[in-house]
Amino acid sequence: MAAANATAAARQHVERLAPAWGVRSDGLPTLETLGEIRVPGGTVVRMRQVIDGIPVASAAGGEVRVMVAKDNSMIATSGKLISRSTPHARSPKFVDNDAGAVARAVTETYKTSFAPTFAPSALATHSVAKDGTRLFSGQTGSVQVEKARARKAWVPEAKGLTAAWVVEAYTSNAKTTSGDLYRTVIAADGRVLSRTNLTADEAYRYRVFADDTGALIPFDGPIVDPTPHASGVPSGSPFPGYVLPKLVTVDGLNHPDGGEIPDSWLDSGATETVGNNVDAYLDIAPPTGLTFGDFRATVSKPATATTIAEFDRVYDTAASALSSQDQQMAGITSLFYIINWMHDFWYDGGFTEAAGNGQDSNFGRGGEDRDSILAETQDCATCTPASRNNANMGTPSDGLNPRMQVFVWTNDKRSLKAGALDPSTGTAAFGATTFDLTAGLVIANDGVVLPAPAGTVTDGCTALTAPATGKIVVVDRGSCSFKTKALVAQTAGAVGMILVNNADGSPPGLADDATITTPITVAVLSLSKADGTTLKTAIGAGAVSATMKRALGPELEGTLDASVISHEFGHYLHHRLTECNTTFCRAMSEGWADFSALLTLTRKGDDLDKAYPMAVYSTQGFAGDPVYFGIRRAPYSVNPAINGLTFKHMADETPSPTTFPFDAGGPNSEVHNGGEVWASMLWEGYVALQKAPGADFDEVLLKMRQYVVAGLLIAPPEATPLETRDAILAAVKAASPEDHDILAAAYARRGFGSCAVSPSAASVNFNGIIDSFDVKGQLVPSSAAIKEQTSCDSDQVLDAGETSRVTVEISNPGPVRSTGVTVTLASNNPTISVGEATVEIGDLKAYAGTSAVFYVKLASSVSAPAAIDLTASINAADGCGVVELPMAIRVNTDDAVATSATDNFDAGSSVWTPDEDTTEWSHIRKTPLDGAWHGADAGRPSDSSLTSPPLTAGSGALTATFTHRFSFEGTVDEAFDGGVIEISTDEGETWADISTVADPGYNVVITPGSTSISELPAYGAESEGYPETNAVTLDFGDKLAGKTFQLRFRVVSDPSAGGPGWDIDDLAFTGLEGKPFPTLVSNAKACNPDAGNPDDDDDDDGGCQSGRSTGAGTLAAFAVLGLLTLRRRRR
Repeated sequence: MAAANATAAARQHVERLAPAWGVRSDGLPTLETLGEIRVPGGTVVRMRQVIDGIPVASAAGGEVRVMVAKDNSMIATSGKLISRSTPHARSPKFVDNDAGAVARAVTETYKTSFAPTFAPSALATHSVAKDGTRLFSGQTGSVQVEKARARKAWVPEAKGLTAAWVVEAYTSNAKTTSGDLYRTVIAADGRVLSRTNLTADEAYRYRVFADDTGALIPFDGPIVDPTPHASGVPSGSPFPGYVLPKLVTVDGLNHPDGGEIPDSWLDSGATETVGNNVDAYLDIAPPTGLTFGDFRATVSKPATATTIAEFDRVYDTAASALSSQDQQMAGITSLFYIINWMHDFWYDGGFTEAAGNGQDSNFGRGGEDRDSILAETQDCATCTPASRNNANMGTPSDGLNPRMQVFVWTNDKRSLKAGALDPSTGTAAFGATTFDLTAGLVIANDGVVLPAPAGTVTDGCTALTAPATGKIVVVDRGSCSFKTKALVAQTAGAVGMILVNNADGSPPGLADDATITTPITVAVLSLSKADGTTLKTAIGAGAVSATMKRALGPELEGTLDASVISHEFGHYLHHRLTECNTTFCRAMSEGWADFSALLTLTRKGDDLDKAYPMAVYSTQGFAGDPVYFGIRRAPYSVNPAINGLTFKHMADETPSPTTFPFDAGGPNSEVHNGGEVWASMLWEGYVALQKAPGADFDEVLLKMRQYVVAGLLIAPPEATPLETRDAILAAVKAASPEDHDILAAAYARRGFGSCAVSPSAASVNFNGIIDSFDVKGQLVPSSAAIKEQTSCDSDQVLDAGETSRVTVEISNPGPVRSTGVTVTLASNNPTISVGEATVEIGDLKAYAGTSAVFYVKLASSVSAPAAIDLTASINAADGCGVVELPMAIRVNTDDAVATSATDNFDAGSSVWTPDEDTTEWSHIRKTPLDGAWHGADAGRPSDSSLTSPPLTAGSGALTATFTHRFSFEGTVDEAFDGGVIEISTDEGETWADISTVADPGYNVVITPGSTSISELPAYGAESEGYPETNAVTLDFGDKLAGKTFQLRFRVVSDPSAGGPGWDIDDLAFTGLEGKPFPTLVSNAKACNPDAGNPDDDDDDDGGCQSGRSTGAGTLAAFAVLGLLTLRRRRR
């Protein structure tokens, strides 16, 4: 039937198209006409959707628009039809009326500025609209509501439609004439779902070191662009000249949902450096945070009717960072600008609200809000001791504020001249800070060789055998603190000390020793091992004098160094997107951070084959050639003559490279050193994409960020470098097979090829790495499971006479297809028989996986518990060689419950209970027959416990012994994480430290402010002889006689790095009533099971010790990425 008018026609078109929107005819919402608009060529009909009497919010797609021609035929439609069968509450209950919703919205808008509680009673009805909607106005304190309304609407959430108030309010600070229009969506239950500023925010101007056109990219620092390095060789290049900052105008730079309107860094009318993404302030003295004496940067020029607000303070590079409040505010402004820029830079790469970025408001786009970055400048600059020459990033999980702390950097001008020697030098954190002296040199001789680490008579750790009055004493590193050596030299009458390093690399910085309170007044410098050897040789040949000079230039503002800030932002990006608690992962985090910085250092037109040093501005007072090396051992470059690091250079066992200039220092596994290798791989790939034919610089820069975010999101927790490589390549493969191939080849050039071998994620020295420069298929055994097939007792343990199914899953995370794939299962134990031992799989595509099933039977003659070894061997015709998956399973065992007062944790089940929802505690198996409990030291805020069942002490003395080992983040002097033992005698209602009833032998006091057990004794740092175990005895005496109690082991960690954690085993009580603990015993039931049907599937699988397997005849595809956490052995 022909429609009578445009509105009727529009309705018919919507009903006809409903199936295209996924809406059935019986699910059509009520369509209410909002009006007709005549336009050239036809009419646009606006209709809103109403479900159960409540409209769907227009901002949530509740309005459908249809353009019809003059003959009422359809020209176009927009909007999305929403089915009334979408899950929703049939009679929603609202906790607020319309005035209450407005008050709640206003409170939400201003809670970070004024923290008011805006009561509904403060609102008066201003007027009433034709549809009955009330308009309100009112004021509480400094917050004024000019006009506001609230309307009920349905808004979409993940589980369906949620009834809500949509509040639109003109609000302002009553002390100003500028205001804002906000839309706030409040669920019927009172939850604030979203808040949007509908005011077209004006931009702000920031005086910063950045481009004032184009992408407004921050400069590397307040200096002439030092990247790429001009010559590509270390040559003592003069430090780049300083440049002037620019006045940059910006509101925001990101593109939410691909749109053109960015999110504002600051709301209209803001006067300080606190916005939705960043709260930047000075944190110069304790306590941490914005406290007394600290401040944010304020606008230097407020907005007027014709001008916009400015943060316009010129940083004086000739003055110290601490020289004035304006100087400090210029630094705060810089930090605020760079972090906001990085936020938007990575936002467009996919690091959005849903991905876990930090924002005060997430605008209803997913994730948890109220977690903008706390950005602290000149952190602890006036503390005792003062913080210098660093920056750090603390990254909790989504919903808790990350914190970036940026330090002041020293700017030493120093030299040492001794004859023809004019070497680079390092400085000390103690002693004289300025000096200019000339004196004769003597080599220290204290006549004492201290024990390991190997001492020498020249280490100056004890009193010198002869006076050194008026001399400069040359000492060797080792055996005691640097400050001890300086005090020994000073006591002998010396005027200076030169420390010679005992390892290759740059002259070391000499740390303070807080235990020595005697003022050190002598001049102190350090030398590299090579230069020190030359100097000592010259002294041995005859009298030598030296001139030592040190003068302090103006201290440097770390917030001006964009490479430092973008490095720290890279840590935050990495930690928000993936779990990271291992040394391997922390090293890769340093690499991700460097790569984040490299992406900001490069500009369109740069020669990407050259050298790219990092932190040139901040490191100008460092030893060596900071313009070339920056803060790393070598600048980044795809040219192996400049930087030839490959995967193997992460391992301590690999010697330092000698084929390119390399400023060695520390073991390869030190996280910054290991991170250089990971970043070199990432850089190799990025440059290869930029150099691909037809590549557009900005497009490659954007998609590289997108690949990083996608790869990190799908990488397994605690991934090794190779697992993370595979995740990146898999993500890229889905987007662009061409880019995938380019990256795979580039990564292989850095030794991360298909056949590379990595040690386990738990490795701390990274030894065992094997480079591969090949691109081919790569077979990885991903998991194994064992399940009883024919059973007498259905206990999921293979007992005598029983048959179990072993499933081995394998994947090909390699970038190309593997052909001729086979899997073989074997055991050298004669009591195990394997059915069909080899499975022919054939070809396995790149990033695909499959599984193979074997059946194994345990001989009926087995009578005792045993550990059985199985080996799955996976091979391909064109692969990297045979990959073996060793497995170990316990057989012929039962758990005998309540049979012992000793719990060695060997039974398959345990009566100890971890906290709900915790992942920190796990019942591990060191061997199939030997169990223990492990508490992880997470690299995030955590507080988790392992609790015993109720235990009852006898009438006499009670003791408990256990063995343990631990390694937590920190040192004995500065323990950030740790473990404690606690006791409860009231069924867990309250807990007290075990030290109230017995001495646990704690070895540290947890650092103030780091965790919930701060400033309390605990187990921390490393246990004696770690990784060996130690025995602990808890002697309770008769304090618990006749009482029922519980024990718990508790691990607490701060937001920063983690450690291996705490292993607990062999807990034995004497004087305990009863036998509450299980033991592992021989299988109690003789077995003659029915053969069963080996093709019958079962509901769930048990586990092998190492977790892998494959087999006869049954093959099933599976998703590869979830399996990447598992390891393999190649022969």
